[in-house]
Amino acid sequence: MLSFADRVREQAMVSGLGTYALAGAVSGHQGFVAGLGDGSRCAYCAEAGPSWEVGEGTVNAANGTLSRERILSSSNAGAAVDWPAESVVAVFCVAPAAVYRMIANTGVSVTTPGVLQVLTGTSRWYPPQAVSFNSMEAWVGTAPVGSALQFMLAKNGISIATGSITDGSHRMAATPVTLDLTSSDWLTLDVTQVGSAIPGSDLTVRLHLAL
Repeated sequence: MLSFADRVREQAMVSGLGTYALAGAVSGHQGFVAGLGDGSRCAYCAEAGPSWEVGEGTVNAANGTLSRERILSSSNAGAAVDWPAESVVAVFCVAPAAVYRMIANTGVSVTTPGVLQVLTGTSRWYPPQAVSFNSMEAWVGTAPVGSALQFMLAKNGISIATGSITDGSHRMAATPVTLDLTSSDWLTLDVTQVGSAIPGSDLTVRLHLAL
């Protein structure tokens, strides 16, 4: 898991494809060890002049280094930058676009396992920080038969979105929603109608983050 912290920025020395030798925090910032901790894996950006590299690495307090374990993008056509010997670069902690895309594609899922029945959801999902969602999709393990499966998402106990999986279907395609949450809000999932012949089972509703 990646670690993140604000205002982590250092100068570093690097040669070729070697690790970054951390040389101290830039004024007004904190260093990688102080901000993230020894052994933390983080996303970083390193840059000097027109050359730059975004990747993932691990902080090593004993050696005073940041490794280069996975390159996400760079000025070298996406490969690790082969720095001139003893280059001085700026290196700082980032939340790269690749991570945001992964989160957006994965989204946040709220589930009701087992054979479905009409019920008011009691399990709450709290966001770790303020988030916004812009679409919603849903699927079931067993399709409802005889009538559609209908559900409702509630924010702090108040309905904010509804959805439906049609008779005999396993999935509801992604549909637009507008949903903003703070860390003190919560979501619950209500089942408002099940299939009349076969109720359906294992409902999952996935929300996609707005980036």
